[in-house]
Formats: sequence, C-alpha cells, structure tokens
Amino acid sequence: LAAMVFNAANRHPVAGLLGGFAAVGAGYSTALVPTSLDALFAGISTAVMETLPDFAFQEVTAVSNYFFNIASSIVLGLIAGWLIDKVLEPRMWRQDVPTEEDIDPEEAKGRGDRDAEGNELSAELSPEESRGLVWSVISIVILTAIILAAVLVPGSPWRNEEGGFLPSSPLLSSIVFIIFAYFIVMGLVYGYVVKTIRGMKDVVDMMGQSLASMMGFLVLAFILGQFIALFSWTGIGTYSAVKGAAFLEQIGLTGFPAILAFCVLASLLNLLIISGSSMWTLMASVFVPMFALLGYEPAFIQAAFRVGDSATQIITPLNPYLIVMLGLLQRYEPRAGIGTLMARLIPFVIPFWVAWAVLLGVWYFVDLPLGPGNGVMIG
Repeated sequence: LAAMVFNAANRHPVAGLLGGFAAVGAGYSTALVPTSLDALFAGISTAVMETLPDFAFQEVTAVSNYFFNIASSIVLGLIAGWLIDKVLEPRMWRQDVPTEEDIDPEEAKGRGDRDAEGNELSAELSPEESRGLVWSVISIVILTAIILAAVLVPGSPWRNEEGGFLPSSPLLSSIVFIIFAYFIVMGLVYGYVVKTIRGMKDVVDMMGQSLASMMGFLVLAFILGQFIALFSWTGIGTYSAVKGAAFLEQIGLTGFPAILAFCVLASLLNLLIISGSSMWTLMASVFVPMFALLGYEPAFIQAAFRVGDSATQIITPLNPYLIVMLGLLQRYEPRAGIGTLMARLIPFVIPFWVAWAVLLGVWYFVDLPLGPGNGVMIG
C-alpha cells in the first residue's frame, strides 16, 4: 500500500515500501490509539507484580502508557517522514533502483494485489466503499455519544467510589471492551454498506477465520501464563528482583542510567527473541519487580521496554517479516539480498532509539503521567 501511494504521488515506490516497513517495525509498540499489544503488555505487567506479596502498586491497564504513546507516535512519525524524504528516497534515486515491478505476468495473476488480468489494483475508492467509510464514521460518533452519556451522568456505575475515574475505575477496567466495541461496530457497518456482510453467518465465518489466524498466539499465551505461574510458585522472580535491586543500590545504579541500561539490554535481546510478548514475559518477571523495589512504577518500566524492544525489530534476521519484505523488494530488484535490505533499514534504528530514549528521559525528569492514573514513581 505504501509503495502504491508513493507511486501515485510520483515518488519512488521502493522508498514507500521500505519506509513504511521501517516506521511500523521500529515503532511497532506505540500508536495513537490503544491496541491489543497494550492490553497484552498490561496483563503481563500486572500478573508479574502480583508475585510480590503485600506490595502496593498502581494496576497497569491498556491505557497506562497512553500519553507516552501519543507523544512517541508523533515524534517517531515525524522522524520517519524526514528519514524517508531526506535519506532513503534520495538513495533510491542515486542507486537507480527501478520504479516498476519486474515480475512475470502469469505470476502476477495469482497475487492478491492484482486483478484477473494481472493488472495492479487501483487505490481509488469506489462510491460504495466511500459510502461505507462515511457510515462507519457516523457509527463511531454515535457510539462515542452513547459512551459519554453513560460515563458523564452523575452516579454513573463506570465511576469509582469517589465519583471520578482516576487512578482506577470501572471505565479504565473496561478499556479492552470499549476498543472491541469500536472496532466491531465500524467493521459491521462498513461490511453491511459494501455488502461483504449480508447476515450473521458472514460475521461468524469472518470471526472464525480471525480466530484461526490467532491460534499460534493463543498457544503462546497459554505457555507464557504457565511461565509466570511457575515464577510465582518457585519464588525465583521475587528472589531475583530483591537481589537485583540490592545490587543496583550497592553500585549506585538506580537513576535514569539504570533505565537506559535496561533499554539497551532489551534492544540486544530483541535480536534473538523476536516475539515482543515472549520477551516481555521473560524480562518483566525479573525487572518489573526489581525496579518496583527501587520505587519505579511497573507502567514506566513497561514504557522503557517499548523503547528497547521496538527500535531493533527491523534488523534482526529472526524477524519473519524481514523475509516477506525481501520478497516484496525483489519485485523491483530481483538481485537484492538480505544485506541490501538491512543496509537500507539501519538508518532508521539509531534515530528512533535515541529520540525515543530522549522522550523517555523527558517523562522521567519532568515526572509526567504516562497514562490515566500511572506515573513514573510509585506513590
């Protein structure tokens, strides 16, 4: 899609192809809206903290890093745009990278981005699709009005005992359901208008297809749950956290340098463990309780993990999407290899890492809220 948009704007399509992947990959764990990854990370963080007996902490929710994520998305988006425009695209022109795909017409017919004759699909919306988007927007406006009416009314059951929403309330605990409601309402309305959904059977079939694609994740989530339970049962996590916190205090590494060291470790491990949820489970089991004993909110350590985990995502050979990107690149450059692809993606890694770490430092030193009800330090 990025290559198509760039080509339509008379820009180099390979710059859009690689730039889009770099922006999504190196900044994959942040977004302007809460995502399933936020809910997954929050569940792991809270479950790990519960292994510390009688330790008071603010529960981590899907919006605990929301303010930090909004700022991160804007900053990284601007940096990605500048790098694509000033670094990546000029390099594509200098190296005379082809702007047209070099593929066999017979092969093109079986691809999802081609029609039956092998012609590239148009990015232009049909009148029916435009109408579907309009009605989707109208539907979420109505849903937003309903939610606001239910939340803002005095005595709303979505408020906490004090009548507010922070630091915790039924509203914040229902964030996952609210996100689900928005997506399903938009999807159903759009599908009905464009006639891809004609009845309940279509909805059930689509949900079944989605669940089939998630089976690998569900199996992984079961294994990760057992891992956290074993850490809690054996006490290894608590023991490691206490000893680790004592060691950091002994050597005087308890401030922001310790957070940066944690980010570096996450970046290095990311080259070997590609799954963000798997690595967060492994690291959170030790580092979240350890930093909590030093006074840091679990939500802040989770934000620091996002920095280290995302930036190096696009240069690890273990990333399966890197191979997918190589296949897409070879449509334009049949002789391109994995080294060519990684060389063009590396310029995004360091600027993303440094800018994100600086942003994390701003939150640390100014003591800004990371999200509703969650700060940098406990208490």
